[in-house]
Amino acid sequence: MKLFVTTRAILLLSSAIAAPAMAQGVPPAPAAGTPQDEAEGEIVVTGAPLQALREIEAKRTIAVISDSISADEIGTLPDFGLGEALTRVPGVSTVQNNARGEAQFLSIRGLNADYNLVQIDGVTLPANEVGRRNVSLDVIPSSLASRVEVYKSVNAAMNGNAIGGVANLRTRSAFDNGGKGFLGGRFDIGTWDYRRVRADATPSGQAELIAAATFGPERKFGFVVSASYFRRDSASLNSATDNYLYFDPTTGSRLTSPANDVSNALVAPDRRRWLHYDNVRQRYGAFGKLEFDDHILFRAAFTLADFRHTNDEERQSNIVIANTAVTAATNRYTNFADVTTSGGSVANANAQVDLAQYAQQRRVRYGDFHAELTPADTVRADFGVNYAVSTYRQDATLATYRIANTPNLAYRYAITPGDFPRFTFANAGYAFDPANYRQFEYGTTADNNRERALTAQANLGVNMAANERGWGVQTGAYARFLNRRYDFTVLNFRPLSSSNFLLSAVDDPDARFSAYNSGNQPMLFVDPRLAADFFAANGSGFSANTANTSASLTPDYSLGEDILAGYVMTRYATDAIEVTSGVRYEQTDLRTTSTSSNTRAGVTSFVFGQREQDYGYWLPSAQVNWNVSDRFKLRAAASRTLGRPNYDDLAAREVVSIFSQADGGGRTITSGNPDLKPRLASNYDISAEFYVDRDILFSAGLFLKDIRNEILTARNQAIETVDGTPTLVTRIRPVNGSTSQIKGVELNAVVSRMRFLPGPLAGFGFSANVTLLDPTPPSVVSPNGLGTRQLSGLFESANTVANAKLFYTAGPVQVQGAWNHLSPVLFSVSTSDPLQDRRYATSDLFDAQIRLKLDRRFTIVAQGKNLTNFRPQRLFGPGFGLLREEINNGRAFYIGALVRY
Repeated sequence: MKLFVTTRAILLLSSAIAAPAMAQGVPPAPAAGTPQDEAEGEIVVTGAPLQALREIEAKRTIAVISDSISADEIGTLPDFGLGEALTRVPGVSTVQNNARGEAQFLSIRGLNADYNLVQIDGVTLPANEVGRRNVSLDVIPSSLASRVEVYKSVNAAMNGNAIGGVANLRTRSAFDNGGKGFLGGRFDIGTWDYRRVRADATPSGQAELIAAATFGPERKFGFVVSASYFRRDSASLNSATDNYLYFDPTTGSRLTSPANDVSNALVAPDRRRWLHYDNVRQRYGAFGKLEFDDHILFRAAFTLADFRHTNDEERQSNIVIANTAVTAATNRYTNFADVTTSGGSVANANAQVDLAQYAQQRRVRYGDFHAELTPADTVRADFGVNYAVSTYRQDATLATYRIANTPNLAYRYAITPGDFPRFTFANAGYAFDPANYRQFEYGTTADNNRERALTAQANLGVNMAANERGWGVQTGAYARFLNRRYDFTVLNFRPLSSSNFLLSAVDDPDARFSAYNSGNQPMLFVDPRLAADFFAANGSGFSANTANTSASLTPDYSLGEDILAGYVMTRYATDAIEVTSGVRYEQTDLRTTSTSSNTRAGVTSFVFGQREQDYGYWLPSAQVNWNVSDRFKLRAAASRTLGRPNYDDLAAREVVSIFSQADGGGRTITSGNPDLKPRLASNYDISAEFYVDRDILFSAGLFLKDIRNEILTARNQAIETVDGTPTLVTRIRPVNGSTSQIKGVELNAVVSRMRFLPGPLAGFGFSANVTLLDPTPPSVVSPNGLGTRQLSGLFESANTVANAKLFYTAGPVQVQGAWNHLSPVLFSVSTSDPLQDRRYATSDLFDAQIRLKLDRRFTIVAQGKNLTNFRPQRLFGPGFGLLREEINNGRAFYIGALVRY
C-alpha cells in the first residue's frame, strides 16, 4: 500500500495536477477584511451586522447561485462548530449526531446529506465516520473558516458529486485585510442543564486562538496558525417505545400490518425503554499555513492540519417487554386485557438492564499544497495536491442482565397521544430489584476505519476573471485515489448454565435516576468498573460466544475508489450579461473486498470475495447571470450531477448486532449492496436578487431536480429462530429506488441595518429565509418483488427549512436571537411494512446571544442554546401518529470573551 501511495504521489506531483478547483470554478469572494469593517467613517460595523454585510457582498460577487456565512470582526463564526454555523445559511440544515450531539452532516435545500459535498479550500476530505462519504462537520472547528460558501448551482470546474450543492470552507490567509497582522481568540465556559448522572459534571466550553502575519522582503511571505479546544460535558435521555401491537376495536382480536388494515385499530405498546447517556465530548484542532505572494504573478500556500474529536459515552438502558404470545383458538394476545384507546393491562412480561460503554475517536489530518500563476494579464493557472487521512475508532464494553417472562412483571399502561406511555407495575418491588436480573452476556467490540485520499487537480483559464469581458475559456483535470479499510472485532461471552451471576453484584444504587416521564420510577444502573472486575474474577463461569469468529470477519471490508475527471468551460461576458457553459467527464473505478460466511451441516466456512464496478458520466452545465440594473440581478442555471453511494452501502458484508439488544431483545443485521448505482440528477435553477443598497438584500429562487437511482435504506422485520429462540430480527440494506422529482422555492431577506428607521430603532437588523420543497418521492419494491409503493417523502429530507435571525445594536451592546425550523424528515424505510417507516417530527430550535463590546479589542459574550428545551421525536405507525422515541438533551448556557489584537 505504501508503494501505491508513493507511486501515485510521484506521478501526480511530477505532472503538477492539483489544487482547489474552486479557485477557478468560482471567483474568489471578498476578503474578510474589506472596507465594510469601517465603512462610512462615522460607524464601525461589528458582529452580526458586519457578518450580514459580508454575506450580501459575497452573494453578489460569486459567479454561481450561492449563499454564505462569514467571520465577524474578531475573525470567528458565531457558533461552536462548523455544522452549527452552517444552520444559519439560507436553505441549509444539518443532521445531528444521533439527535444527541453536535451538528454532523449537511443538508442543502432540505436534501439529505448524501446529496451534498463538503470541501475545505476546494478539496473533498476523506470521511471520518462509518456509513457516510462526507467528513463529519463536528470535527472541524468554526475558527478555521474566514467564510463558508454554499454553492447551489455548479459549473464544469466543480466536483460533479453534488446533487444538492457544495459547501466550501475558505480558510484564512495571511494576506487578508491587506496583510495586516492579526491575533485573536475566543474563550467560553458553560454548562448544560441536563448533566451526567454517574459522575460529577465538569464545565463545558471552548478556547480558540488564531494568529496571522506577513513577513520578509516586501511582505511576500505570510503565515496563519490556529489552535482550538472544545468540550461538552452533558447527558441525554432517549425514551423509546420500539413497537406497538394492533387490536380489532370490536372483537379485540390480533391485527397485523400490512396483512390487515390497522388505520382504525386500537394500539398497545409492547415495550418501554429508557436509554440514558453520559457524554464527555472533546475536540482538538491545529492548523498552520505558510504562504508566498509576489504580488505580481505567483502565489502559493502549504497547509498542515490535524483535527480530532473524542466522545466518552456511557449508555445505560432499561427495558420491559410484554410477553406477546398468541392464543391460536381466538387469535388474541394471551397476556393483554382491557385494551382501550387510553390504556390496558399486561399479565406477563420480561425485562432487561444493559450497559454499553463507548470510547470513540474521529480524526482528520491533511497536508495541502496549491499555487496560482498569472503569466499574463488574462491567463491564470492553479495547481496543487492534497493528501489526507481520516480515522474512526470505537471501543465498546457491554454487559446485559435479564429477567425471563414472568407474571411478576405484570403492569398496566396508559397512553396519551403525543406523550411517552406510562407503565405501572403491579409488583414494583420485583421489577426494580437488581437481584432478580440474571447476567446474559459480557463482551467488547472494536470498530476501526481508516480512509486515505490523494487528491490532485489543475486548471488553466484565459480571460475568465469576473472583471474581464468578451470570450474566455478554461480547462482542467482532476484525480482522486481513495482507499478505505474497515475492521470489526467482537469478543462476546455468555454465562454457563450453571452460573448464577446477578445484577446486584455490579449495581450502582447511588446512581438511581428517575426520568422526567417516568412517574418517579427509577432506572437501574450498571457500574462499569464493577462489571469489568466481576468478569475478570469469574471468567471460568463464562464461555465464548460461538458467533465471535463470524461476527468479527463478516463485517470487515476494504474499498478502493479511483476518480478521474476532466472538463472544458467557456465564458462570454459583457457589463450586463455573463454566460458560462461547459462539460465535465467523470470516470469512477471501484473495488471492494469482504468475507462472507456459509454454514452447512453445522459447519461454517468463510469465503473471501472481491467485487468491481466502473462507470463514467458526461456532466454538462450552463449558467447565465444578467445584471438587469445596478440593484437587480437574474441568474439561470442547468447542470447534471452525481450522487455516489456511501462506502458502507457498497461493501458486500454483514454486520450482526448480537448483543446490543437495540431492539429490546432482538438483533439487527446490516448488509451492503455492491450493485448500487450512483444517483444521477438533472438540475435547473432560476434566481432573482434585489440589492436595495449595501445593507439590504432580497432574493428568490426556483429549482427543479429530476433524480434517477435514488438510494434508500430498506428495513424489514421478521421473527427468526436464533439460538433456538424465536427472535425479532431487523434486516437493513440499501437499495436503489425509482426516479424522484423535487420542485422547490427559496426566499431570502437580509437587512444588516435599518438605517431608514428613526433614532434607536435604526439599530435593528435581521435575516430570514425559507426553502419549500414539493417532491415526488421515489417508490420502493416489496421484498417479494410483486408490488411497489411510493414513499411518504424524500429520504432524510425536509420539505420546509426556515431560519430567522433578529439582532439589535445599541452602542456597545448587541443582542441577537436565532430560530431554525425543519418540517418532518423521513429517516428509515421498510419495504415490508409501511407502518415501520420512521420520521423525525417537526423541529424548532431557538438560540440567543448577548455581546458587550468593552473596546476594539475585548468583547464579552453570553449565549444560550436550545432555550425552549426542544426534544426531538421519532414517529411511526398509521399516519406517523405513534411516538417511538423522544430525546431530551437539555439547554446550554455559556459566557466568554472575544479578543483581538
